[in-house]
Amino acid sequence: MQKRLGFIPAAGFLTLLVLSAACAKKEGATADSAAAVATPPAPPARSLFDRLGGQPAITAVIDSFVAIVAKDARINKKFARSDVGRVKKMLVDQVCAQTGGPCTYSGRSMKDAHRDMGVTEGEFNALVEDLVTTLTAFNVPKPEQDELLTALGTMKPDIVEVAGSQATGTPLPKTFSPAPALPKQE
Repeated sequence: MQKRLGFIPAAGFLTLLVLSAACAKKEGATADSAAAVATPPAPPARSLFDRLGGQPAITAVIDSFVAIVAKDARINKKFARSDVGRVKKMLVDQVCAQTGGPCTYSGRSMKDAHRDMGVTEGEFNALVEDLVTTLTAFNVPKPEQDELLTALGTMKPDIVEVAGSQATGTPLPKTFSPAPALPKQE
């Protein structure tokens, strides 16, 4: 076959290739289609939202996380004037949205929500520790924990107002004004 091809002019060889491909496509026997049948395309990557178990799982984790935070003397003073129901709803919406879920976070920006709270770096780190404890208790695999912490970690500069301080358990400044409580649902 190589000898025959050697005698076909370049333009003729290209024409032969095009005609061969066209005939093969008509017959449905291309090498590409055979390869496609042999190796199906990879399924689309599942979102972190789906890998975490969706909204019910995220809600369960947030409920447990908020309960742990409420008992943690290193950080619970920062939530003394907050509406717990609102905090839970905003956290669920935020985690859901940040992980590729269908939720929309409608709360204040992190900078506005934490303005005048005086959150220290130590308090932020304590909050992250509580989240890791919660995720571990729910058997969330390490890669998903890391991915979630990376997504949420981008908010640190908007939350921490006292950078470098490892102090924890600091009181909520009198100047802090929390978001209003959620309306009561009937």
